[in-house]
Amino acid sequence: MAEIPVEKRSGSKNWLWILLALLVLALLAWWLLNDDGDDVVEYTENDAVATATAPAAAGALVAGEQIDMENAEVTLLAGDMAFYVERNGEQVPVFFDEVPTPGTPMEGQYDINPGDVLNITGEVRSSTDELPEGADPSFLGSSQNYIFATNVEQVG
Repeated sequence: MAEIPVEKRSGSKNWLWILLALLVLALLAWWLLNDDGDDVVEYTENDAVATATAPAAAGALVAGEQIDMENAEVTLLAGDMAFYVERNGEQVPVFFDEVPTPGTPMEGQYDINPGDVLNITGEVRSSTDELPEGADPSFLGSSQNYIFATNVEQVG
């Protein structure tokens, strides 16, 4: 019989590198997706504690609330006296009761356009309250409240 030389393969260890890469990916995914909820919040005597009344949703407007918004961007426009701004990620209707200027394309003192940045002071009113003269109630859409601006300052 003929002798067949058999050599030991020094071995391709590709499977080991693949296994190591999968292990690293698993550890990375665990680290990124881990939310163990062990965050500890410490309170001191001076911290405000929530009262028993349910708080309004974030960004929710409460009728009677005084508003002092800075750098509010106009997102939708029905005119210089009725527009929407973004507040805490929500679109909020604003009515600005200014006196129309006859014979000009502007409705009043300001020429407000989408993208304008405004400082707004005023109060929140319910959609059931009387709207400013000449205001179109359909502009409120499904909004329960709106901002009645007493002062508007164009920032940009």
